[in-house]
Amino acid sequence: MKENNKILQLIYVAWRERWSDSQWGINIKKVLPRGVSGDVYNLADCLMQQALIGSTANPLVLNYLKHSLCAHLVSHAAVLRCISKYDKLERVYCITSLLEFLASIVDGVTCRIRSEEAVLPSSVVHLVYWLLQIFARTVQHYELYGEISAEQSYMLDQICVVIDRLSQQQFLLSMLYVGCHEELEICSRIRDKYSSIKGSLTNSNFTLNAPNVEQQLQQLAYIEAKHLDMQSLNPPPSLEKISCCVQPLLAVEVLLNPCKDTSYYVAELQMLQRLKRYTNTRIFYEIIRAGFLTLSNVADTSPDTMWGAFMFFKMPHIIKQLHALQRIPGEQPPPADYIPELVEALELLIEDNLLLDFMDTKCSCNMIEFLLNDWTKQQLVNDVHVKKFASHRETASQLLKKCDNGQQTPSNINFIKRAEVPLSGVLKTLCTNKVQDMVNVLCQVPVGNSFELILSVATVEGRLKTFVSRLIQCNENSKPVPGELGKLCVIRSTLFDVSFLMLTSIVQTYGSDVVLSERGDSFFEKWVRECMVERNKLKNPRQILALCDDSIVDELLLSLSKPEAAQLKPSNLSWQETCLNLPGVLHHVLIAWEQETLSSADVKSILDNMKRRLFSFSVCATSFLCAYMYSVKETELLKPLNMIQQFLAPLSSEELSSQENAKERLTLSYQIIRKMQHDVHPAPNTKSRLISHSPLVEQFREVWRIVVDAGHLPVRAAQTLESLLLAGGAAWLATQLVEQLLACKYTRDMSRTMDVVFAVMHLDIEKTTEALLLYVVAPLLLRRQGEDVNEPQSLVLARLCVYCIISCLETRSGNVFPALTAMKKRSRSHDEEELTANAAKVRKVIGDGSDNSSDFTDNAAGAGLGAILGSTSTGELRATPLTIREPLQRSVQHIFGVFLQFVSGDELSPKAVFVYQFISLLVECGGERVAPVLRLLPASLVQQLLKVLVTDDIRVGLISRLYDLRVQTGRQSAVADLCLWRNMQMARHSIHL
Repeated sequence: MKENNKILQLIYVAWRERWSDSQWGINIKKVLPRGVSGDVYNLADCLMQQALIGSTANPLVLNYLKHSLCAHLVSHAAVLRCISKYDKLERVYCITSLLEFLASIVDGVTCRIRSEEAVLPSSVVHLVYWLLQIFARTVQHYELYGEISAEQSYMLDQICVVIDRLSQQQFLLSMLYVGCHEELEICSRIRDKYSSIKGSLTNSNFTLNAPNVEQQLQQLAYIEAKHLDMQSLNPPPSLEKISCCVQPLLAVEVLLNPCKDTSYYVAELQMLQRLKRYTNTRIFYEIIRAGFLTLSNVADTSPDTMWGAFMFFKMPHIIKQLHALQRIPGEQPPPADYIPELVEALELLIEDNLLLDFMDTKCSCNMIEFLLNDWTKQQLVNDVHVKKFASHRETASQLLKKCDNGQQTPSNINFIKRAEVPLSGVLKTLCTNKVQDMVNVLCQVPVGNSFELILSVATVEGRLKTFVSRLIQCNENSKPVPGELGKLCVIRSTLFDVSFLMLTSIVQTYGSDVVLSERGDSFFEKWVRECMVERNKLKNPRQILALCDDSIVDELLLSLSKPEAAQLKPSNLSWQETCLNLPGVLHHVLIAWEQETLSSADVKSILDNMKRRLFSFSVCATSFLCAYMYSVKETELLKPLNMIQQFLAPLSSEELSSQENAKERLTLSYQIIRKMQHDVHPAPNTKSRLISHSPLVEQFREVWRIVVDAGHLPVRAAQTLESLLLAGGAAWLATQLVEQLLACKYTRDMSRTMDVVFAVMHLDIEKTTEALLLYVVAPLLLRRQGEDVNEPQSLVLARLCVYCIISCLETRSGNVFPALTAMKKRSRSHDEEELTANAAKVRKVIGDGSDNSSDFTDNAAGAGLGAILGSTSTGELRATPLTIREPLQRSVQHIFGVFLQFVSGDELSPKAVFVYQFISLLVECGGERVAPVLRLLPASLVQQLLKVLVTDDIRVGLISRLYDLRVQTGRQSAVADLCLWRNMQMARHSIHL
């Protein structure tokens, strides 16, 4: 109080003697203790009170206040708070003087010490509220009386000047933005006051001299992060005429996760749409174009079938969900019979004559018409659009048909739509208990490529698990009935055989983790867990033999080696018991053959007798032989290999005719046996992606040349890259991909390559992201600084890292649907060569046994859209993650630690620029979704970066988005960085002056 009295007394003396500003400055420093701010003794309050005692402000005392401000005797925060406390709003002259004073200091507002930083945001919020109070009081006076005085008009003009200055000061806007998260009640009052101002202006038709002030008032009242300047590093979609990311990403996802339901793909595409800032029209165009591009490059039957089914059955539901999720509440509902954005996308697609010509030739039809005719039933387009687009392509399609002359082999896409009805029929029949009907239906499925077509449709429609569960039930119901003989027994055996073979083929294609329950107790599920050899899931032959019963093995040996003698003794063995005990039989045969107790002819006879009974027996036998081959030396492989080859020997026409539907079952068993054999011991002349004498690097470069030449990611290339990932590991593949990215010379090529690389990393996004952050980026920047890791390569590399983190973060955070949270990867597409691994040629890579695929819906892929929309108010399928889980957290912490080292010096380097680009892109692309990542930023990283990066690249918009402003620590960190930014900016500009 002693110093306060001295200050007041000094103010009286200064005013009475009319001191100059310099005299005031000299004398006030004698009163204030050395090194102590005037804020401690409320110097600003004292001066303000004395300046505003009368009906008009005292200009001399206000000058003392301004001098104290310039001499850093008081803080800007204290002055602004004092002004906002002045509540005698009826004193027009005083208010006008304060507004003029504000206009003179607002451009220089800053903070010098930590105590000032804590007060400034709140002071700015209260100041804005004070300004709106004055503004509202004036316009309400005009609304009531129809006029205002000249003094009030001048005061209103001064308010507009201050508001204009305030709106143009990014630092003050950022303080207001931070302060609004702290002063929630005052922020609410500001918005209420703005609403009343807007209502008064509307009611009174009052015309302001400053035309932009109403918009500026709205900006101050509803301040958001988008109002704060931030340099954009993510290129706008307008610069990217054709996306190189959607097709590769879909190619990878359909390859790895064909069984996922629609919401999984929608979430992936939503993530990509946010990263690329695509409109619905653009994303729809890219999705359809991706389907056509992939189909145009598919030569094999299986991918052709899968992608055709994806286009016809999955894509319409994806488009529907994307459209529904992007709708704004309260917006005018779209037309009921079509989606306007889809029509716009088709108008873009119809201009790609080359691609459509190729598709028309391949499919021997007008592909657009063929596709849209189906989409009309789902109300994606209507008949008017179909006629319009079909007529646009009619002339070209007719010309292509004439040029073709019927030489083109029809594509499977022409038969895909027909497979939906047989699938429904099969599922319906499997629900019945009529054994003969089930046999008739199931034996027709493996004919030609019907099985692949039905599987493809079941997969993309989300009905594969239903199909498998009913096949398992059918297999269980086919157990032999005691005492049953004759035709009924034969029918039951045929039903067991065909259902067993179909189930085995499905497990080989997709993996047991995807299609079977973890604890299923059916015979087939137990056999798969304990006896079946799968890719990357080895079985111990000793454990398989431990399941055998010696007495049953002896009985089987007798019946297979001497079938005539065995017929005299009736057998009660079931087919299930035979399957489980065949390994024991084969083990005895192998030992006897090795010891020359049995001749080759005897072995051939036993194996033929085994195959003649049921074709599933030869599959069970092959599975054991493959497990056995894993456990023996290379010199001991010949005999089990010859036994497998005997199972592949053709049957005579008499043998085929002796059984019903034998040909179809035999063909399916051959396919299964070949896949099993190929997995263990591929033929030397097989052209496989993992079996090659050339180094992995050369194989990678070869497939990458194919990708570059094609301009997109063919399915075969995606399969090869996946095999290289398994062989070389995530770190190796990430390194090779980044090397290809940095090898590009032009920005456009780099952007396209980055898109493809980003998609390829989704072969295992978690492991490749971990490898990228831990083992690739930091060594690359340290080793090759000043070479090719400079602009623009560093920007593209930073964008790749950020994209991968966001994708990995959203994948790890899971989905709003519990069924999708268990997703990890590794369901398989229909490719025989995918089952390749050669232990003698390359290192063995064993897949993670914990990899599982999520359950998928029983009905069509698009079902449940209403539930989806009801469960998420934000129109997003993937919720914003609250935390980061391992290994992403460890990887991010590591790269942030490396960044701190990069900016610890005083020199500006490409490494520091990369740090800025990384953080800026993370904020720009991730928004609120990367909040868990930003929480891991080291405390001093941003301030060190500000000191090193002396350019104007870092702006308040970036700093304000880095912290969680809902908590006190986040606000404190943001204000500290913003004040440092402000002081450095002012110092830089003063040097220029």
